[in-house]
Amino acid sequence: MKEKVNTKDKLIRAGIKLFSKYGYAATSTRMIAAEAGVNLSAIAFHYTNKECLYQACLNYIVEKIREYYSPIREKIEKEFEDQTMTEEKAWKYLEDLIGVQIEAAFGKRYQTTLAMVYREEISPESSHTLTKTVFHQEEEVMARLLQVIAPLSDGRARVISRFINGSIIAFGEHKSLIAPYLEGSPEKEKDPDWVKKEISSSCMAIVRELREKAD
Repeated sequence: MKEKVNTKDKLIRAGIKLFSKYGYAATSTRMIAAEAGVNLSAIAFHYTNKECLYQACLNYIVEKIREYYSPIREKIEKEFEDQTMTEEKAWKYLEDLIGVQIEAAFGKRYQTTLAMVYREEISPESSHTLTKTVFHQEEEVMARLLQVIAPLSDGRARVISRFINGSIIAFGEHKSLIAPYLEGSPEKEKDPDWVKKEISSSCMAIVRELREKAD
């Protein structure tokens, strides 16, 4: 049975699609109404104006981000709360966390979400609502794991966490740039997921180098 979508949800979906593609300034209410297949007046009725609709889109994505990252974040936070986190566990959780971020970057389900995060990150007018949510859900907890593995200050741990996560998000957003070089490659023929594994391995190598320097 085909899913029945109400007008408010249609506007949210259309808004996310267009805002992520064109940005806030270049997306008009007429474009959103046309994409949603509703009358222009529906935006004023349900969301007052474009700014309020944009905020509703951000709130929707924030909840989706929390839902996606919460399972692994809660496991890690419980280890810290129970004081049972060890270096061995931190390595495993770090690899899992990087894997979760890579899956988000490559999965079709989260492409518009990542596009919104990326656009918000480079926009000088943005309040960075999405970026702050991603940081709290993944990057902050990753920084804590890094500090278990190597003697890092809070600032340095957060810089490294931002670098790792930012690199993955940027790669996912712009992976089409290298797509022509990947099709038919011997690596892909051997393993369709080799790019994901290569990114994960490279991220973990950064952390291993930090650990080795600490010894």
